[in-house]
Amino acid sequence: NAWEDAHGYFAMNLVTSRGCPYKCNWCAKPIYGDTYRCVSPSRAAAEMACVKDLFQPDQIWFADDIFALSPKWAREFAGEVLRTGARLPFKMQSRCDLMTRDSVEALAAAGCEEVWMGAESGSQRVLDAMDKGIRIAQIREARENLRRYGVRAGFFLQFGYLGEEWEDIEQTIALVREVEPDSIGVSISYPMPNTRFHQIVESRIEATNWRDSGDLQVMFQGTFPTSFYRELSEALHAKDWDAIEQMKCVAC
Repeated sequence: NAWEDAHGYFAMNLVTSRGCPYKCNWCAKPIYGDTYRCVSPSRAAAEMACVKDLFQPDQIWFADDIFALSPKWAREFAGEVLRTGARLPFKMQSRCDLMTRDSVEALAAAGCEEVWMGAESGSQRVLDAMDKGIRIAQIREARENLRRYGVRAGFFLQFGYLGEEWEDIEQTIALVREVEPDSIGVSISYPMPNTRFHQIVESRIEATNWRDSGDLQVMFQGTFPTSFYRELSEALHAKDWDAIEQMKCVAC
């Protein structure tokens, strides 16, 4: 009742995997190791069917760091979901380079309605510095593949990475305007202890306690101050392109 009163629908979480095999140098994932394990497609579908039968949720949120890492797993999962009648609308997280046409087709058949992906930046230079392991073209392809099958696309965007300049930010804004994700989430590069990124910026860190951090709070000496990124985030969410253009004067 509390969930329905707040959101208008009832959702539940499921997890089919633990870990992530990728090497983004700012992510907290390396703190917990590089292993990746997942249940079988048939078990994932069976758990989905169980939740559907017992609780009748309106939606499932697969809370995996990366759901359906393998295209083969995605196809088999979709087949099991359809065979057992487990289909429910669901949301998930993935990577842009994994949202191939075949995988998206299978996931949509299984009930996927929204995928959140770490696009991070429209600047290839910044993505390479992050060790993200994706190309700008793959971000575009993922958006088009999701659009083709009627699946909403959410982009996680990250600003403030060490060395990012206004030109890199402009490339990110241009990419967002071009491919038009359905939703965006904006964050600031955060130096998590024990990550490679923390090692890179350690000598620049200005705040060392969680109480000194906050929403879009710059934690190390970077290109722009916290106020700049908060204004940028607000303008991006509002699609206020004129305000962003005015920010160029300040940035340059």
